[in-house]
Amino acid sequence: MLLFTILVVLILGVMCFLMSVMRMHIKRFAYDVTRDYYYDCLSQHFVARLEGGVIKLPQEVDINDTVLAAVSVETSWLGKWLLPYIEIETRKGIWKHYIEYGGRGVRYLNFSDMFDAESREIFLRGRRVSLENQEVRLTVYPRMSLDDKKILVLAPHADDAELAAYGLYEKYAENAMVVTVTASEAGRFHYENLFSKRCPTETKEQYLEKGRMRVWNSLTVPLLAGVSSENILQLGFFDTTLKTLYRHPEREIPSAKLETADVGIFRRANKSAISEGLHGGSNWHDLVDNMAYVIESFRPDVIVTPSPNIDVHTDHQCTTIAAVEALKKLNYTNGSLFLYTVHYLTDDYPLGNVGATLSLPPFFSEEGSSDMLYFHSIYSHPVDKKTQNRKLLALDAMNDIRPNARNYMDWKYVLRKGLSLLYHDLTSIRSDLISRFVRSNEFFYVVPISDVHNQETYQKIISRGGKNHLH
Repeated sequence: MLLFTILVVLILGVMCFLMSVMRMHIKRFAYDVTRDYYYDCLSQHFVARLEGGVIKLPQEVDINDTVLAAVSVETSWLGKWLLPYIEIETRKGIWKHYIEYGGRGVRYLNFSDMFDAESREIFLRGRRVSLENQEVRLTVYPRMSLDDKKILVLAPHADDAELAAYGLYEKYAENAMVVTVTASEAGRFHYENLFSKRCPTETKEQYLEKGRMRVWNSLTVPLLAGVSSENILQLGFFDTTLKTLYRHPEREIPSAKLETADVGIFRRANKSAISEGLHGGSNWHDLVDNMAYVIESFRPDVIVTPSPNIDVHTDHQCTTIAAVEALKKLNYTNGSLFLYTVHYLTDDYPLGNVGATLSLPPFFSEEGSSDMLYFHSIYSHPVDKKTQNRKLLALDAMNDIRPNARNYMDWKYVLRKGLSLLYHDLTSIRSDLISRFVRSNEFFYVVPISDVHNQETYQKIISRGGKNHLH
C-alpha cells in the first residue's frame, strides 16, 4: 500500500510539473495567443481555397510577388507542449512556419518565392496544429526591382544591418552602403576573464575595448558581402544615448560607460573618404546633420532602417527618426524606406529555428485605429541556403553575438548556458538572434520617402503606436 501511495504521489508530481511547464509555455507570450492577428492596413487582393491541405494560387499572382496568406489554425493538445509549425511544400522546396504554443486563430503565412509559373500548388501540413478546409485571403504586393538601385542600410548597432538585411545588401553589394550609428560600447560587461568589474579603471577599459571591437566589426563584416570599404561608415555616437539626444537636442550627451562625449574616439576608425565630412559632437542636431550628409553624399533609392512603430529599442527608433528628420531637412523625396524590426514588441518574434520563414508578427490593430502600423506594401527578400550560411558566418564574426562572447572561461557561465541550450532544444524555442534572423527571407515594410513630408503620414511613421496593440 505504501509503495502504491508513493507511486501515485510521484505520478501526480510529474503531471503537476508537466502542467506547470505547459502553462509556462502558454503564459510566456506577451499577448493572447488565441486571438486572430489583425492588420487593418492590410488589403485583400485575392481569395483562394485550402482543400485537403492544398492551396492553388490564382494565375494573376506573379512568381516575383510578395504573397501573404491569412490562414486560420488551431494547435492540438500536443501543440501546447511542443512548439507547433506548418510545413509548406512546393516543387521548389520545403519551409516551416512556426505557431505559438496553444496558438489559435488567423496567422499570416508567407508564400513569396515558393512557387513557379508551371505549378502554383502549395501543400500545407500541420505539425501539432490543424488546418481545416477554408477560404484563404491573399495579400499580394508586386515586388519592385532593385537592380541599379542605391541601397543605404542604417544600423543602430554593429550586427543590426546583418540581422535585418545581410541577404539584401549582399545581393546588391555594388550599390549598397552600410552605416552604423553607434559604437555599441554599452550593454553587458562581456570580458570578465580579462577585466575586473570591481576596478573602475578596468571596467572603463573593458567598455572601451568592447566599443573598439564592435566598431571594427561594423566596418569589416560588410566586406564579406562585397560592399566597398568606401561605402562602409561608422558615425561613432554612443550606445543607448539616442533617446536622450532626441529629448535634449541641444545637449552634449556623454557615453553611459566611458565618461566622455568625444565621438572621435570611435569615429577615427573609419577608412572611407566620406568619413572626412563627418562633423560635430554627441548631440541630436549633429546626428541629424550627419545623417543628412550621408544621404546627400550617397543619394540612395532605398533606405533600410528600423521601424519606430514596432521595434522597441530606443536606439532603433531614434535612428529612423533622425533619418526622417534629415530627409525633411534636405527636402529629399526620392525612393522608399524599407522598415525592419530586430527587437519586436515581444522578443518571442520570430519563433522557430534557422531556415524558417519570416512573415507578419503578432499584431491586433482595431478597425479605424489612428496609430496603426503604417506601410504601403511589404517586400519579402528571398535568402537561399548558401546565403543563409554566409549570413550566419557574418554574424559569427560579430563579437557581441558569438556564443563565447561572455565569460567563456567561467564554469558557472558554461553550466548555465548548457542548461539553457538543453531547455531550448527540448522546447524548440530559440531566443538567440542567429536562430531568429537567419531565415529563408528578410522582411521589410515599405513606405515612400515622399510620405515623410506629409505631417499626418510623418506622425504615423514615427508614432511608435504599435506597442498598444499587444494588450
